[in-house]
Amino acid sequence: MIKLIVSDLDGTLLDQGKQINERDRRAVKKAFDSGLDLCIASGRMNAEITIIMRPFPNKYHAVGQNGATVRLNNRRLLGAKDFAPDLSLQLLQAVPREEFISFVHCTDDSYYARVHNEVSRSYEKRIMSESSVHNSLEDALANDEFRCSKLACFGESGELSRLEARLNRQFPGQIETFISDKDCLDIMPLHVSKGTGISLLIRELGIAPDEIACIGDSFNDLSMFALTPHSFAMAESHDEIRGQASTIVHSVAEAIDQILAYNTMSVAN
Repeated sequence: MIKLIVSDLDGTLLDQGKQINERDRRAVKKAFDSGLDLCIASGRMNAEITIIMRPFPNKYHAVGQNGATVRLNNRRLLGAKDFAPDLSLQLLQAVPREEFISFVHCTDDSYYARVHNEVSRSYEKRIMSESSVHNSLEDALANDEFRCSKLACFGESGELSRLEARLNRQFPGQIETFISDKDCLDIMPLHVSKGTGISLLIRELGIAPDEIACIGDSFNDLSMFALTPHSFAMAESHDEIRGQASTIVHSVAEAIDQILAYNTMSVAN
């Protein structure tokens, strides 16, 4: 019996206009009405998740920033992870500012743009909240004025892949990296992922891995796919993503229909 549905946002529950379509909205409500619990697992910050989930009166769990923050459905912070100050500074310095737009994210949902210009502001619009301003971001990290929980780098897809490979060579065994969108590379502390965040959550809830179903579409979703036999990849996902999921679907609504049917069959048996 599946007790918890875990859903990604961008490219999964959110359409290209960053909205939840009516069919998926009805399906999520149907899941709640059927007694299922919901967790949103996203590279986005919890403040953004809260904005997106306003249409739903039901409480939900939230794994934000690819697992850097884990919140229960009573909003209690269950866990938070960040980089050591020296490592976050070295990582920021290793990303060429001429080639990539970078944002330093913190577990309190504040975030800082490395540069402020027309290009950076276009990415900020996607983040759904304004960035904090700091005159010297590198000095602030060096002085431990705040801790970085995620470094997000935006740029051209091929360049991001090369940056990811170079950072993993330069910082072996120190970071986790995910291509979370076609133009975004997320750099995380070691052993921080959606999978580790969900593992912490289900231990707290007393739920077994085979009692959860995970729905996603990108490389940062693979760690949660690995947790359970009930994994759903969106049909438009990369071949590698679809290849590591147990089921391919065209919508969250389709996945929820299959989950409810599985539970009905489990009860009947």
